[in-house]
Amino acid sequence: MTDLILWRHGQTDYNLQGRIQGRVDIPLNETGREQARRAADGIAALAPTRIVSSPLTRARATAEVLASLTGVGVEIDPGLAEKSFGDWEGLKAADIKKQWPEHYDTWRAGGDLPQFRIEGRRETAERVGEALKAITAGAAEGEVVVAVSHGAATNLGATYLLGMDPQQWLGLRGMSNCCYALMRTSKRPPGWSVVKWNAGPPVDPSPLGKILG
Repeated sequence: MTDLILWRHGQTDYNLQGRIQGRVDIPLNETGREQARRAADGIAALAPTRIVSSPLTRARATAEVLASLTGVGVEIDPGLAEKSFGDWEGLKAADIKKQWPEHYDTWRAGGDLPQFRIEGRRETAERVGEALKAITAGAAEGEVVVAVSHGAATNLGATYLLGMDPQQWLGLRGMSNCCYALMRTSKRPPGWSVVKWNAGPPVDPSPLGKILG
């Protein structure tokens, strides 16, 4: 049995403003840094043996707070990077809805929008899910692995591990800033179970902050 903690980064100014981040490399703001300090205490108590982070600054900074408490070094895995939102990065959801109402509805329903250079849900789910599988593949019995990532990436990666179709199944609520999921390997299909979801001390002021990166 291996425990996998999926930890979303702390708040950024884009989260605060309700802007889509995607691959834009936005740092944590002061609230996000405080969230990371508070959340790291609880995660450190779970005795993580490995910490792997997305390469984006907001995730790495969150991971480093946990590393400073545990003495476990931070590894970087590009597979944990946030979903690319292409031409919509930096925009607010309200602006997208006003300018492209039909495309906005497609997005909210889980559809793909390649015309805006947005990474597809299945593509993101497979990329992140396979990265998570690789990260945990060599873990010994009883190990606790922490993967520090982003809102959409975490949600879709977990969906992939659970064997659900990310295009059709929207059953996992978005992760709040600096909250985490605890997933555990299982001998029963699909091989993973959800023990906790969206745990920890959240500060999520944006109405769409759960999904914007």
